[in-house]
Amino acid sequence: MTDPSAATPSHVGHSGPIDLHVGDVVGDRYELRRELGRGVRGLVFEAVHQFTGRSVALKVIAQDSPAGQRPELNARLAREARALASVTHPGVVEVLDGGFLQDGTPFVVMEMLEGRTLEGLIATRGKLTVEDTVAIALQLSAALDAAHAAGIVHRDVKPSNVLIVKDHARHEVIKLVDFGLARLEASKERLTGIGALIGTPAYMAPEQLLALEDIDNRSDIYALGVLMFECLSGRMPYEGTYPEVLLAVCSTDPPPKLATGPAGLGAIVLQAMAKERPDRFGWMKDFAKAIRAALPNAREHTELFGPRPSASGAPETASRVAEGARRKLPRAPYVTPVRILMGDLTIDGRTEDISTGGLLVVCHQVCPTDTRATLRFALPIEGTVASVDVQVRWHKAARQDDPRGLRALGVEFLDVPADVKASIARYVSLMGETAP
Repeated sequence: MTDPSAATPSHVGHSGPIDLHVGDVVGDRYELRRELGRGVRGLVFEAVHQFTGRSVALKVIAQDSPAGQRPELNARLAREARALASVTHPGVVEVLDGGFLQDGTPFVVMEMLEGRTLEGLIATRGKLTVEDTVAIALQLSAALDAAHAAGIVHRDVKPSNVLIVKDHARHEVIKLVDFGLARLEASKERLTGIGALIGTPAYMAPEQLLALEDIDNRSDIYALGVLMFECLSGRMPYEGTYPEVLLAVCSTDPPPKLATGPAGLGAIVLQAMAKERPDRFGWMKDFAKAIRAALPNAREHTELFGPRPSASGAPETASRVAEGARRKLPRAPYVTPVRILMGDLTIDGRTEDISTGGLLVVCHQVCPTDTRATLRFALPIEGTVASVDVQVRWHKAARQDDPRGLRALGVEFLDVPADVKASIARYVSLMGETAP
C-alpha cells in the first residue's frame, strides 16, 4: 500500500483541492460509484476496482473543508490508515490500499461493509435486549483489545462507529470503524489544531473532556461502558452540550444507576464508567472477563436481524421469530445519504435499510408524518441519484426528551419508476437480508 503519510509527491501541479464526483477514477484504478457518507473529517465513496471489480470504501478529505484545516485533516487520514494497517482483527475494518490525488490529498481504501449502524438500531428501537447488548460488548471488547495491543486508542467509540454486518456463515459480526481520531501510543505525533477536544462529548471519559495528554486504553473502556448503558436503558448517563457533560462527569455526584439488566451487569457497566481511571477495568480483556463471569451463558453473536437460519432454513432459536419474516417486503441493509424535500423543509439524513416499498431513514430533524415529499438518494447498484415521491409513515425519536437527538423515519415509496424498483429489487435479492 502506498504510505499516505509520506511527503506530498513532487509532481503535484494542481493549484487547489480536487472536487471528486461519482464517475471519477481515483488512483487510476478506483471508479467512484456513490457517496456513502460525509462528515467533518472526510468524504466516503463506494468505489469499484477497475481490474478486479471488487467494491471498496474510499475515504478522502472533502474538497470544501476549510483550507486552514486541510493539512491536519490530511494528517489525520494518514494516521487512520496507519492505525488500521497495524490491526488485524475481524472486528476492525480492514484497510486495503491508499495513495494520493493529483493535488497531494491522501485517500484510503477500506473493505466495503453493508450493514446497519448501531446508532440507527437504537434510534429505531429505543433500546436493545440484554443478550444483544452483551454480545455487542464482547465483540467490541475483542476488537478494541486487538487495537490496544497494537498501541492504538480509538478515542471515538460510539454507536455511529459500530456496524452490524453478516459474515459468510450468516453470523452477525460487529465492526468498529472510523479510526480518524485514533492515537498511536508509540507515536510522538500530537494533532490538536482542530480543537483540543477529541471525541464525542457524551461518550468521552473525564480525561478526554479535560483534554489531558495522557489518554490511554481506559478511555475506550469508559466509552464502551457508556455505549452499553445506552443500549440497555435507551438513554445516556450524561446528556447535553460539552460544558453540561463536562460539569456532570467531573462533579462529585455518584454516576446514574442502570435500572435495566441483571444487577451484576449493571455494576460492571458502572465500573467501566468510573470517573477515575484506576477505578475502571485495566484492560478490555478484564472487562470482557467480568461480563462472562456475570453472564456465563451469554452468546457471542447478536440476533439483531433475527435468529440465524439453520441448514434447514428454520431459525436456530424457536423462541424468537425474525421480525423481518413478518414484513410484507424483504429488505436489506443499505447506508447512503438521503435528502427529503417537503416544500420549504429540507431534511438531510441517511438510510439504514431499503426495500422495494420504502426506506428506513435516520436524521436529526423533526419530520411531520403522513406528509408527501420527494426523496433523493443513490441507488445501491448503479450509484445514480434517484428522485422518488414518498410519504413519511412514522416518526420515532431515540430519546423523547432530547430534541437534538437522532430520529428514525419510516418512508414509503408512492410512485417508483420501473428501473429504480428493479435496481432495488436486484440489490435486496443479492444481499439476501430481511433486516428489521
